[in-house]
Amino acid sequence: MSYISKWVSGKVLPAEKSSEKVLRGISRCIVDALSDTAREKLCQDYQVFDMEDLERAIYDHLEAEYNYVKGLTKSIGTDIAPKTLHFASLTLPQFAAKMHHPALRNINSLNVVAAMDILSMEREYRFLVTQMSNQHMPLNRELSEVHYSLMLNLEIGRRDYIYDSIFLINMLSDNTNIDFNIYECPQAYGKLIFAVKDSYCISGMLIGSNRCLSVTISEEEEFREIMYERTSALCHREMLLFRKTTMDEMLLKYDYIQSMLSPDLRWLIGRMTEHFLSDDLFEEVLEQVCLSGKWAVDKESLRRVHSLTKTVLEESGIKIMIYESAFTAFSVSGEMDFYGHTVTLTTDQRLRYIQYMSSLLDTKNNLAVKMVHGRFVTDFQYSAKPCLFLSDSISYMRLDSENPQNNNLILNAPTIKEMFQKFYSEIWNHQHAVVIEDRATIQDTMDYALQAVRLLSKSDSGNL
Repeated sequence: MSYISKWVSGKVLPAEKSSEKVLRGISRCIVDALSDTAREKLCQDYQVFDMEDLERAIYDHLEAEYNYVKGLTKSIGTDIAPKTLHFASLTLPQFAAKMHHPALRNINSLNVVAAMDILSMEREYRFLVTQMSNQHMPLNRELSEVHYSLMLNLEIGRRDYIYDSIFLINMLSDNTNIDFNIYECPQAYGKLIFAVKDSYCISGMLIGSNRCLSVTISEEEEFREIMYERTSALCHREMLLFRKTTMDEMLLKYDYIQSMLSPDLRWLIGRMTEHFLSDDLFEEVLEQVCLSGKWAVDKESLRRVHSLTKTVLEESGIKIMIYESAFTAFSVSGEMDFYGHTVTLTTDQRLRYIQYMSSLLDTKNNLAVKMVHGRFVTDFQYSAKPCLFLSDSISYMRLDSENPQNNNLILNAPTIKEMFQKFYSEIWNHQHAVVIEDRATIQDTMDYALQAVRLLSKSDSGNL
């Protein structure tokens, strides 16, 4: 351990070519030497459940510490105070590398606050400074003790409504396993501030879209705590861009109904939902999901909501965009979102769902329907496909992630509502290469989905 402690001071570092071998050896020795009590404590701290994962987690932590100290020793920074470094100028990749401190691996208790003008950065650098949570945290596992508050500037500067909106959707989807909140903060313009409670902080000024000046990194207690407290003080609930909710809350507080009754309904459907269920299929799914006993809303209330939805679809003017991939995924998996609960339909139920939806879209002239073929933005390795429900009153979205506890978000601030309304208008009116409005082509897609379900049905019954 004394050898490892010397890394922090930079006095002794393993040679770069042998570092992996050394770190793996140390990780293995640590795990082998642990007592039962210590092993249980480390497993809890790292949120892992077997020794192989624990050894990997320790290796990741040692590697982060090694890379962090190595980066500092190679930098051109100069000491200006104990545990404080100053850099006159850094590129954004350099800033991001110094921002990812080993303290971020403390997922058992982590409080982070940031004020960063991310939407003014070049696109390729944005995720470099926002991947605090998902680079070294267990995905698909709720980390309730990790709290991350991020403040953004939406008022100053030019906006790309398509790219910026999709970026925010992806960032929200990537962070559903932690307590992640985004706030509107004009003071974040031109700023890069990232502070971890009781650990460290880093700050600088964004110049242009790819460089920052006057960067300070500090682990000095008084400085880091002042930075954390002053930045946290800017996080006001009324400035939240997205307010977390659940479908149960939306139903019980009538937000769901209010959204349905609002004028100018615009929907973007990333996966199949309860909106397109026929009466008989609704009853079947209702009985299926109510067996789980997890519902806070009674059956009669859900039936009334379904009846209202059916009436709105038949009589109100609604713009609906459906991702082509939603048909493909549904025909194969049978999974759909039923008021925030994922249910799996049988092949027979899938057939009836698509047939009813096809009939609805074909016969109701009040429904303006288009289909999204491909991606609006190609920059992301994986682009989330949410369900977005816009209206003149309550607007909300259901994220596409493996952590349903944080999937439902109400668009809370006027600026974010305006941003997503312009996003929808842009893709509806101007993205002709991606958005298909030819009804025959849309019908062909549904016919292909029906044929795929029929083939699956035959395969399941052994008649293929």
